[in-house]
Amino acid sequence: MQNFTKTYNHLMAAALLLLATTAFAQPTFINKIPIPPVIDANDGTILLEMRKNFHKFNPAVPSDTLNGGINQPNGITTFGYNKAGDSTLTILGPTLRWHANSDVTIMVHNLIGEPTTTHWHGAEVPPHMDGGPHSPIMPNSTWMVQFPVLDKASTMWYHPHYHDHTLEQVQMGLSGMIYVEDASDPIRNTLPHTYGVDDIPVIIGDLGVSRNNNLGLILVDTVKSKRPLNLVNGVTNPYLEVPAHWVRLRILNGSTRKGVKFGIADAYGAPLSALKDFYLIATDGGYTLEPNKQRAILNGPGARDEIMIDLSGYAPGQKLYLQNLNQELPGYVVGSPQPGPYGGGSDPTIGKAFLELRIVADSNFPGYVPVNNPPSFTTNWEQALQDTSNIVKHRTKNLVKEPHFTIDGTTYSMTTINDTVCVDTKEIWTVHNKTKVAHPFHIHKIQFRVLDIDSMGTMIDLVERGFNGPKDDVFVLPNWKLRFMGYFNDYPSEPTFDHGYMYHCHILTHEDSIGGGMMHQFVVTDQGQCISGVETENLMPTMSLFPNPTDGVLYLHGQSMGNSMVRVLDAQGRFLRDQRLTPFDGDAALNMQGLTPGMYFVEWRTQYGTATSKVILR
Repeated sequence: MQNFTKTYNHLMAAALLLLATTAFAQPTFINKIPIPPVIDANDGTILLEMRKNFHKFNPAVPSDTLNGGINQPNGITTFGYNKAGDSTLTILGPTLRWHANSDVTIMVHNLIGEPTTTHWHGAEVPPHMDGGPHSPIMPNSTWMVQFPVLDKASTMWYHPHYHDHTLEQVQMGLSGMIYVEDASDPIRNTLPHTYGVDDIPVIIGDLGVSRNNNLGLILVDTVKSKRPLNLVNGVTNPYLEVPAHWVRLRILNGSTRKGVKFGIADAYGAPLSALKDFYLIATDGGYTLEPNKQRAILNGPGARDEIMIDLSGYAPGQKLYLQNLNQELPGYVVGSPQPGPYGGGSDPTIGKAFLELRIVADSNFPGYVPVNNPPSFTTNWEQALQDTSNIVKHRTKNLVKEPHFTIDGTTYSMTTINDTVCVDTKEIWTVHNKTKVAHPFHIHKIQFRVLDIDSMGTMIDLVERGFNGPKDDVFVLPNWKLRFMGYFNDYPSEPTFDHGYMYHCHILTHEDSIGGGMMHQFVVTDQGQCISGVETENLMPTMSLFPNPTDGVLYLHGQSMGNSMVRVLDAQGRFLRDQRLTPFDGDAALNMQGLTPGMYFVEWRTQYGTATSKVILR
């Protein structure tokens, strides 16, 4: 073990020397970002090949060691997806275009020489087609899936999920975007939607390299280590040519472990006070309830943010930047320059911008039809998530470090069912981060609605955090108790481990057993206990509200032996106010003063669960 440590440290020192003599000295923004080609499910079966490739991370500087050493004229070994028979992409994969309410058929052929999987991150698919650890694709074999697209218009992605190898395979380059489109979507044509022109896939990643002195090769670093170089769509120092109109960026944090905070500014490295407004129009699973004006967004690995930027005041030749705000990251976020709480940390990427945007004339984009108006729409949660009534189960997931990072103190086992969920039921899950590190919590199968976040008694503004739309991957900061509601409809199966869906931390060193195995699995079923009736939570609170309708004086009739909390939400489920109640048996007065007439939801939270009821204020 000691010899291994010495060798590893030697490699890391060599890697840092490499970076000091190449990337740090490179000119900035010299590589035009590749726009992945599109494969449309309407054109027939999607045929994908996973294969080893040779890739140049800094193609504008041929002599750069990020393109390989003297024994690597074709580049550094990477993995990538391609359309069968094609070799265009040497890293990442094509953008898959799926269509809501239509079937998609995909065949994935594995040519990388080792077992892997392909997971459709964010999609609602049957468990045996989800691409988790139970669905290996062996070398030189093909995996076929066919399912209806049940998801709405959204941005998703695909990547390997082979247990204990997810980190290395994603870091080697196996990732790609999925655009889900809906022919009945009334919003689409009001937003930028010309792929590669004003609707751009932006996959942010990071890179470290090491030198194998025995072979004389430069290698992609796939171990738990620092990765100081930013990548966008697989290249360093990237730029993008865009028209002087409204532009939509679909931003995926494709890093295997780092948090990302971004903003928009006219000058490279501009201060926070100079950041420009942009609109957040969609999160992981689709549109936000309305366009939300933002100046910066923090997200964790695996999350997606669709933003719109107004470039109508710019002229060809001008530039602006997708800023890398890593200096604003606290030490508990992997990717911060600050020391971490467990002796790690101090792991920023280089540079103050991820991407340079260069304004060019419309004539560069033949046939392009610009969008000249700001986003203006309203949506609502899917019907099942519009209110918190009829909840059949409350679960709490504790993120802990004892001594490794785990969920509820137990590591992942492929043969263990951690949770059984009854099909066609709603549940509320509380994710309580008891560690000193921020963790991106991702659940397969569903898109959920974040209900609230309690940070040691302070309620977090969901809109400000970018949680005003459907999510499947949410950054949970230390000391947060984040509650989300999910509807587990469709695809019931036998309650056996090989039908499991995953939930896990999307820091891939934590998901894999490298960091303790911070992953569990659940099944959705209509068998067993679900046949006789849905599960109920023992000692669940029951309440009644009176008078209802009310003119402002309202009472809650119930019983609580401990302190409890009442929250008032508007008809769209947005938090308005809360009120703490001491133990009582009988009636407790609630404060409804100052609210405008209309319908509200009153949510009562005790140590045993939550009860919700509607009330009309006259």
